[in-house]
Amino acid sequence: MNLRRRRIATVAVSSAVLTGLVLPTAALAAPPGPAPAQGVVTGQAGARAGKADVAVAILDITKKLIGIVTDAIERKQNRSGYVKSLMEGAFYEAGQRYNVMVINNANRHTAHLRGVVYDARISGIHGTYRVIVFESGTFTNHGDGGWINWAFRGWFDRDGGHVTFRRSW
Repeated sequence: MNLRRRRIATVAVSSAVLTGLVLPTAALAAPPGPAPAQGVVTGQAGARAGKADVAVAILDITKKLIGIVTDAIERKQNRSGYVKSLMEGAFYEAGQRYNVMVINNANRHTAHLRGVVYDARISGIHGTYRVIVFESGTFTNHGDGGWINWAFRGWFDRDGGHVTFRRSW
């Protein structure tokens, strides 16, 4: 793979993380994990460990998205394929447990989402897209639809540009 293209993809996704576009409150919105095993430290130390797990998950999702952006650049993938790849990558990297929304950042939209564990703006050859991984809520796309502008996956009911998402558990 061309080193220059990999660097461009890495910079595009990494800049979203480094500039704070990944929500710093994601760790607080994460669902509670399983009960601590015997011998596991709880309280402040346990809370820090839980936040560290969420941080690792965020980095894993970000790494996957870097790969998707890199692949799209390498293959000059079409825009709808790029959007679908971001959606699928985020869904599978989040353990197929959360809902995922990918929306063209230029599209006007309204989001009322709960349990957000990842929220970033990803810039690439096809523009800037917002990638959100979350538990439940509603989302309305007030702009153009179609795979080139938005994609979503999870547990939902759709009525035109309005989508209501349910938790998977």
